[in-house]
Amino acid sequence: MTQGLNENLIHSPISPQADYNYRSGKGIIPSAEYAVYFNDFFEETSSNALPGTTAIIDTAATITAAEVDDTSYTGVLRITDATASEGAALYWPKGIQLGLGKKFFMEVRVKTSDVTDNAVQFGLSDLTAITNPEDLYTTTAANLIAVGILDGDATIGLLTDKDNSGDAVQLESTGDYDMVVDTWTVIGIEVGGTAANSTMYVKVYKDGQLIITSDTETTIPDDLTLAPFIAARNGDGAGSNTTDFDYIRWSIER
Repeated sequence: MTQGLNENLIHSPISPQADYNYRSGKGIIPSAEYAVYFNDFFEETSSNALPGTTAIIDTAATITAAEVDDTSYTGVLRITDATASEGAALYWPKGIQLGLGKKFFMEVRVKTSDVTDNAVQFGLSDLTAITNPEDLYTTTAANLIAVGILDGDATIGLLTDKDNSGDAVQLESTGDYDMVVDTWTVIGIEVGGTAANSTMYVKVYKDGQLIITSDTETTIPDDLTLAPFIAARNGDGAGSNTTDFDYIRWSIER
């Protein structure tokens, strides 16, 4: 009898797989060459922190696992804020370390109920035990590499910061690459580098399309221990926004 896998390793959106060929060579399937993590959020949980994660939650905000969303899509993780400037985050203390000659890839499928009064971020940060969810992607506080939207702007952007410099590179995609209200969006981030000429790069993808490329190595947090995270936070509005994560995956070359 052949032993099967206990969960899907490749999660394709409802569209031709060829549209997502950037996944090729990113080590999506675990192997001797790549360490891989994947969570489809089907697991029930009795608390706001999923197994193996730490939750950072503002007053009255919530994180709910295995939620059924408004279109009866099961297996999502939902972050709901309460009032202005509130939200929640999860991080996985996995000790990811970027470096020359090592590929890193991270991808989420996400949607949110408000794209102009909401911050939705995912990526890597060196902060762990903190008070405010947004500290994970606040450039004056963390070594980070993160992608998503910030309050007041639906356009997907890239944040990077190294050595807590506070003057992070903030790049937005050029073109019509906004997140759309209540619409699933697949966002991927790739970090790579060539040891031969000591250069690194970051690439950001939306629904399979390359939208941002950065090679400003001085702001890429390499050779630091970082933790993967996802986060959502209301802007200055009334609150009660929801952000659903359908899945998260990352892979790093050994």
